[in-house]
Amino acid sequence: MKNQTLLTVPASCESTEVSDNELMAGIQKGDAAALETLYQRYQDLFKSVIVRIVHDHAAAEDILQECLVEVWRSAHHFCATKGQPLAWLVTLCKRRAIDYIRRSTAYCSAKDRLENQMRTMPAVVEDNHDCENSDLGRVLRKHLDQLPEYQRQVVCLAFIEGMSQREVAKATQTPLGTVKTRLELGLKKLRTAFRTQSSMHSLLPA
Repeated sequence: MKNQTLLTVPASCESTEVSDNELMAGIQKGDAAALETLYQRYQDLFKSVIVRIVHDHAAAEDILQECLVEVWRSAHHFCATKGQPLAWLVTLCKRRAIDYIRRSTAYCSAKDRLENQMRTMPAVVEDNHDCENSDLGRVLRKHLDQLPEYQRQVVCLAFIEGMSQREVAKATQTPLGTVKTRLELGLKKLRTAFRTQSSMHSLLPA
């Protein structure tokens, strides 16, 4: 361990002589090298904690990066008198991983509801006089056009182009978490629009 180089730390001491508490104190003062050293020291442990929850190594990498950002922004919340840095950091990783599971579950539920709504749309299109000469794609585009541009973009890429969330994030140069949020909001609005159209159709005279 003493022979391992871990990035820049004070020249007067080797990285292995710097305690976790000292590194946290450095992070609280805005020392990016201290954060990098702490990351290098425990990255395998942090990732294993996250993977045990999400069961996805690629997602775990993204979550770990989110954790590092949160550590940098929230280091002032850590108090050395209340516990060890490692315990605080592991707890943070667990919370981020659980948040990811919750977001993924919400997204999958919204996706399933949209697909169910889309399966019922042909009947509405067939009988609705305004859409009598339209196909399902035209009806869907009509509702998509009512979404904000950034939500419409991710929904189209995911459902029409068939891209994965990660591919959408890369194509739009948008953080993965932001893509997921935009998809959730867009799907919720589409579901509401479809439900409203179905309700209006039920009021039409037979």
